[in-house]
Amino acid sequence: MLGRLVLGLCAVLATGVLTAAEARHYRHHHQYYGDQLILISESDVDLSLDKYTIDVRQAKGAYKGIRIKNAMGKLFDVQKVQIVYSDGSVWNEDRQIDMYWGERSRPINETYDSKFIDQIIIEQTPGYGRGRLQIIGIQDRDGRAMDRSGRGPSDRYDRDRYDRDDRRGNVSSGDLPVRPTVPVATPARPGQATGGGDVLFGAQYVGFLTDRDVIRVGNEVGKFAKIRLRVLDNDIHINEMKVVYANGESDTLAVNADIPKNSRTNWIDLRGDRFIKEIQLVYRSRPSFNGQARIEVFGQYAPGWLGPNGEGRKYNQGWVLLGAQTAGFIGFDKDIIPVGSNEGGFRRIRVTVRDRAITLNEVKVVYSDGEEEVIPVRTRVDAGGTYGPIDLRGKRRQSVDHIEAKYRSRFFDSSARGKGSAIVEIWGQHY
Repeated sequence: MLGRLVLGLCAVLATGVLTAAEARHYRHHHQYYGDQLILISESDVDLSLDKYTIDVRQAKGAYKGIRIKNAMGKLFDVQKVQIVYSDGSVWNEDRQIDMYWGERSRPINETYDSKFIDQIIIEQTPGYGRGRLQIIGIQDRDGRAMDRSGRGPSDRYDRDRYDRDDRRGNVSSGDLPVRPTVPVATPARPGQATGGGDVLFGAQYVGFLTDRDVIRVGNEVGKFAKIRLRVLDNDIHINEMKVVYANGESDTLAVNADIPKNSRTNWIDLRGDRFIKEIQLVYRSRPSFNGQARIEVFGQYAPGWLGPNGEGRKYNQGWVLLGAQTAGFIGFDKDIIPVGSNEGGFRRIRVTVRDRAITLNEVKVVYSDGEEEVIPVRTRVDAGGTYGPIDLRGKRRQSVDHIEAKYRSRFFDSSARGKGSAIVEIWGQHY
């Protein structure tokens, strides 16, 4: 009996499972070279498609392989994963990968040498519904120090900097006081107010090398008096944070500031109530096994901007963006847009569509006393087009609680921008 077990074990090892010595070598190799798993892409996926392409050219550094993960969805039935590298080479992983929610694949094309990845092409058995797919890169210290301009790991400055940062341990918040925050990404979309009334300007993933990002805001979002940052997953170091106003003036709000992970800064006052053109950030995350950091930037409306007599009624013909959502392909999505601090003063609403046409099925306005106004639609709205304005009942104009909309992206749209879903925006017009 013991002999059969030994023979069986030998047979298993012969089929490719690591021996103890190989496992020790593998762990030593990965520890020595500082291998880390880095989230390089997270995409909403239409599970009814049989093939789609994920562009990862913005990922920082080079990689020794990837994993894929089902971050949300019933089942990813993947048949083939193709990795397209920047040097023109291609790796085809022809095997079935079934992943339920939360599961990830084993390494795909893991090598000793790091290479820049341009695209990941996924072929799958069509299903139904929507999901979220993560591309996770396997990156060592050399790969983190490489960039596409040609600078490589031989740059002694970068290597020494990583060594210093690895030894630093925990960092303080510098000149930006912070408070703890729940380590969950904000579900709001850029330009949309959160449940607490803050407006999300944008969110970015930050790599280990210095990133330079510009988050565009625009006059249509409103006037703001304060901004703050929220950092998740890893510590970040801000070289510089600058706000550029619509009139071209700018304020530098932070220089050489450290913000720990899972924290948010206190509100930072702007120089007066201004329209913001963009927010410029120069920063990096702290090298660690936590991987990239997620940074979210929020604004607080200027006093007197909202409300029945707010200054916001003087701009954009009184239109304000209430919310924006992605429209799925299967069935009709029902999105709820809270009016929140924009309460009252709305006489009309409209639906604006970007990137792909939709079928708009219904718009419902729910008033604060629970009464509803249902506007049946059942019509096509082209990308770049608008449905409305829709006049609201006069006696209810001051008491809108929230707006519900039902819609779906159209499969066949020759004018669509790419293969993705439509973006649906709900706007309200004040008196």
